[in-house]
Amino acid sequence: MQNSVSLSQTNKAMKKILITGASGFVGGRIVEAMSGSYDLLTPSHCELDVTSEKDVERYIQSTQPDAILHLAAISNTGYCEEHPEESYLVNVVSVENLAKSAAGHDIKMVWFSSDQIYNGNIELGPQTEDMAVSPENHYGRHKLLAEQKALAICPDSVALRATWMYDAPRNGMKTHGNFVINFQKAIATGTPLRFATREYRGITWVEEVVKNIPHTFDLPGGIYNFGAENNLNTYETALAYAKILRCDPGSIVIPDTERFAEHIRNISISMKKARNASNGKIEFLNTIDGLSEFECHTYNII
Repeated sequence: MQNSVSLSQTNKAMKKILITGASGFVGGRIVEAMSGSYDLLTPSHCELDVTSEKDVERYIQSTQPDAILHLAAISNTGYCEEHPEESYLVNVVSVENLAKSAAGHDIKMVWFSSDQIYNGNIELGPQTEDMAVSPENHYGRHKLLAEQKALAICPDSVALRATWMYDAPRNGMKTHGNFVINFQKAIATGTPLRFATREYRGITWVEEVVKNIPHTFDLPGGIYNFGAENNLNTYETALAYAKILRCDPGSIVIPDTERFAEHIRNISISMKKARNASNGKIEFLNTIDGLSEFECHTYNII
């Protein structure tokens, strides 16, 4: 049995954590928040090629981290559809390599899977980790395969099924098109956006993810949903956000009834498992409350 690395407690002896993907959208914000409290290893791709088993083992042996937080991935689902071999290499092989070293050196490993694993489920209601899944895209299938391989190799590893995330642009931090940026650009340009009425998903402020990460190292090995719960469809979510922004939803939010016409797309999640396993330490605002809180802390995005 692997040692439990309690990173959520105040550390007198600073824990050493290897973070892959440390310069990415999520990784950069986690590094900013955890710097000073932990000894962070943040290698570039040139310093650590996670798709090479030998390179991973060499790096782990030479640095001897207490824990691994694996964030490096290709998360663009469209790109993964067009480049499935590259997606497999980065999204499956890298997880497998790190899991082998984590198991071999008794290191706690936490890594990001995705709610896209549920893309294919059509039953309404929040998705739970024990539900049967049949992902409809390469990205979701590769994340599912990575979960299976990682837990077979390293049963104490923790896979976090993360949701779609957002944040405002910040100096020195990567950003990308996301729900709030796309929405507020549409307001600025007067360009209406279409939102699916047959899609259900959680949308999470990345700062909520950052604050919960330290507690994930205390979780028992397994798969956990990780992000905001949301019982509204995407169109209803957009209407609620328009209300938060005090703008006329009729001028910017258009219902899209044609997308997912064949069957509902439901990748909304339940956080019950992680909440209970962490004794309530892992907790997220729901999507609408998160958007409201985000607006209280953020000013002009565009």
